[in-house]
Amino acid sequence: MQGRPANIRGGRQRILLVLLLLGEGASVSKDQLIGEIWGDDLPAQVDNALQAVVTRLRRSLDTWCGPGFARERLVSEQSGYSLWLDEHAVDFREFESLRSEAQRQMTRDPTRSAALLEQALGLWRGSALEGVGGGVMCDSAAARLDEERLLALEDKIQLEHHGGRHAGTVAELRRLTMLYPLHERLSEQLMVALYRSGRPAEALDVYRQLRTALRGELGLDPTPAVQSRMRAILQHDMADRIPQERGRGTPHRPAVA
Repeated sequence: MQGRPANIRGGRQRILLVLLLLGEGASVSKDQLIGEIWGDDLPAQVDNALQAVVTRLRRSLDTWCGPGFARERLVSEQSGYSLWLDEHAVDFREFESLRSEAQRQMTRDPTRSAALLEQALGLWRGSALEGVGGGVMCDSAAARLDEERLLALEDKIQLEHHGGRHAGTVAELRRLTMLYPLHERLSEQLMVALYRSGRPAEALDVYRQLRTALRGELGLDPTPAVQSRMRAILQHDMADRIPQERGRGTPHRPAVA
């Protein structure tokens, strides 16, 4: 809050806080909270144990934000709990808002779109929910947020290509395609960056590596759009488009930030 880090001690408090933040002001049921915090290792008096975690989190929030903050914002309801914060107080909401606006501006004002994406990506400090733990809900939310971050990176790279800055994206795309060898849009962007940097043979190697990975893991060939890009490289007939057609991706979570 107001740029000050919160000292939320204990893994259970952190899981509880994350789940309530993900609820975006809506009630999160006690059953969901219990399942995420303890999994199958339930304490004997689980309702009392949950209430104890809530009480400790309230104290932590009051220490962080001032006395009475948690009483107003962390609300007990009949079947669960909710936490309300202003939209711009939560990084993932701010990120999603900035990314949505960047997408709207992409064709009308690429410079503005790139600046918004830079701002959105600057909110990240690592993989989503890194070190939090939790169960299925936390894992699902982390995967979704990390996927949105990757899409924002792809859009930012496409805007850099649109501005003619191909060579400067090669190293980042090399790193990303190593992390996500089945993600076709990243490979296609790397093919474009290499070709525009005067390295067509390397661009074709990227296509062959992608095809091998897709056939080996999924039994699929690259999408027609990516195959078309490969043929254009062979024929030296390239035309950047914005927004670029998106290739097929696969569900994943980044291994590193």
